[in-house]
Amino acid sequence: MINYFTLTEEYFKYLQKKTNGEILWNKNEKRPYGLIMEVGKIDFYVPFTHDLRINRFPFLKDASYQVPSEELGYSTAGLDFQHAIPIVQSDTEAGFILANQSVFPDQKFFVKNKEAEIVNKFSKYVRDYEKYISTPLKDKTKENLGFNPKIYTYSTLQYFHKELGIEASQQLKNTQEVTHKPTQQISKKHSSRSMSITDEMKKQAKNTSILDYVKYYGIPVRRTSGSEYELVEQKNVKFDTRKNLFQDYNPSHNAGGDMIDFAKYIDGFNFPKAIQKICAVDGSGTYDFSKNQSEPFVMPQIFEEDNRLNEAMIYLVNERKFESSTIKKMAANGLIKQTKNKEVAFIWADGPEDVGMTLQGTKLLDYRSDIKETGLGDFIKEYTWKVGIGAKGLERPLETGKAETKSLAEEAVQTFLEEQRPYKKQIWKNSTTGHGFNFRSGPTDLEAKGKIVFSEAAIDAISYFELKGQEFDEKTRVHYQSLEGLKDNIFFKSIERYEKRYSKLPEEIILAVDNDDAGDAFVRKILSDKRVKDYQTKGMKVKREKPGIGKDFNDELKQTKIINRRDIQRSGIHKGTQI
Repeated sequence: MINYFTLTEEYFKYLQKKTNGEILWNKNEKRPYGLIMEVGKIDFYVPFTHDLRINRFPFLKDASYQVPSEELGYSTAGLDFQHAIPIVQSDTEAGFILANQSVFPDQKFFVKNKEAEIVNKFSKYVRDYEKYISTPLKDKTKENLGFNPKIYTYSTLQYFHKELGIEASQQLKNTQEVTHKPTQQISKKHSSRSMSITDEMKKQAKNTSILDYVKYYGIPVRRTSGSEYELVEQKNVKFDTRKNLFQDYNPSHNAGGDMIDFAKYIDGFNFPKAIQKICAVDGSGTYDFSKNQSEPFVMPQIFEEDNRLNEAMIYLVNERKFESSTIKKMAANGLIKQTKNKEVAFIWADGPEDVGMTLQGTKLLDYRSDIKETGLGDFIKEYTWKVGIGAKGLERPLETGKAETKSLAEEAVQTFLEEQRPYKKQIWKNSTTGHGFNFRSGPTDLEAKGKIVFSEAAIDAISYFELKGQEFDEKTRVHYQSLEGLKDNIFFKSIERYEKRYSKLPEEIILAVDNDDAGDAFVRKILSDKRVKDYQTKGMKVKREKPGIGKDFNDELKQTKIINRRDIQRSGIHKGTQI
């Protein structure tokens, strides 16, 4: 029989001290928090956690075993190998309480059926940990041998080498010393027996740069624009150095906030642990908000003279299949311009005022890659790869990596390229938060019925207008609004602006977002929001509209134009034929 245990409070305090606060335990949860498994002649306590964070950090799958619970509503719950601890017989008697009766039936049933698989995977993790720390090679070299440093360097097993009877290489000792230096500094500088957090520490943590934090703890990031960075291993998580705020743009996660929120979200810390970790960062508390406040949007002087639209028109008509008359009308109203770099500028308007801009490239980005053989001669071979844009792009690559063989390096390059945008896309600096590209059709009088169509980008908004615009009643005013991705603040701010301008809510909201997982998650998020439910009680309708063909409405527009052209050709009607 598999037995489940919870820690006693006294033993938790002992382990908390021994592991520098990294032991997992939650005395408030009404369920056991771990089970005991045997590897060789040693028993291990392996804790449960409600979120293994494998959606955000896929590599953690190798250091965990997923045990979902429909009853609890935890789809990513499971056993966390990284926080396992070896135990001796006396520990079992003094530190653990048998708690089989508290296990949720669905998890108990799952573990019982997967017992051998769970034990085998955990045994492999322990054996690989022992091999990893005993190998006197650099982390990058170990990585090419099949190790992932991230799942071993941070393991709580490092505090139990004596119990395990193993000796770490000097290389790893140095790495772990640096990795856990912040915790050691915290314990000397800030910690007390009660781990109290002062107001001064809270202020210091809040005034710490997110960029300094990720650099200090070695979290890989990539710069995506002037002040924006994204996490390499979780591209939907981005932060702005100008505002010192982060946002997870996966609609199903609904996370964002300041430095403290970031540490809690990314590293899974509770509030006190997050404060301590942040305060340990070099330069913590020195972020100057006064120097980095958002400046008003100023229209840059980057446009073609005489409102030329040559390249932009070719791209929008030939590539995106828009009617030239639509583009000319938008250009005449100042909504579309062409830059000197031949990019399309979609202007964000708020009444007569320009408040932001999105740039869309008209030429395919010139991605280039380079693969070189590196390593330690015949002993260990590896291939280093990098990808950049343009002739000089490899000097400041978008991404770099290593692989054991050339074919694996080529595969890594191809995988990276498949995730990239074919055309440049950029929101101009200081574009006003809560706005995006928008336009309207129909009557302008205040009493007219109104709708708002929300799409993910300017291209999608124009596509929907060309596909569906003629279907609306001519007495209905229709606003088309780009969410510039899937930003829910633009959604709610747009409704607020509409209500302020017309002194009433729109009669209907149409969510014309992409037909994919992100679009589905965004719709679920919007429909479950209390504000939207309040709008609905006041009579506002909300509906989702998916493209009939393809992922988005531009896909449908392009396919519709191709089908219509074929129909015309089949009927014998050609240009110049009188109908």
